[in-house]
Amino acid sequence: MSYNEEVFPTDPPLTQREEINAALLRRWLLAGWEANDSSLVDEHFHPQCIVSGLAPEVIEGVDEMRATHRAMCARLNHRSATLHFLVIRGDQFAVSMEFEGRQQDSGIDVALESACFGTMKDGLIYRAHNIIDYTGLYSKLGLLDTRKLAEHFG
Repeated sequence: MSYNEEVFPTDPPLTQREEINAALLRRWLLAGWEANDSSLVDEHFHPQCIVSGLAPEVIEGVDEMRATHRAMCARLNHRSATLHFLVIRGDQFAVSMEFEGRQQDSGIDVALESACFGTMKDGLIYRAHNIIDYTGLYSKLGLLDTRKLAEHFG
């Protein structure tokens, strides 16, 4: 597992609470996604968390988040993550990242671009809205007819 982050200076500097929130978000990316440790969901997500964009339905609560996390990690092996940027102000955050790994069924190496924005509550991830390039992922896995897309959209 590898983890990489491009760190840029913040102006004004982060407050102590923002530093703590940023550390929790970074730890979740590294330990939660790369290490495939679903038990960490409880340590990083608020009990009443609401997460969208990871699954067709909105994920509500840590039990659903843990199950979704476990299912996603089971499909993508040898994961690595790059955090392109993390912007945090108060309890609000925005993150851009890329995951790389090998898709379990096909054995194909893929990269998955993702962005997330949300809020923290009580020092935990409370709301998270994910924007994931599933079109690119499905294309790499051969599950999407890119010729047909080009034909329709140019």
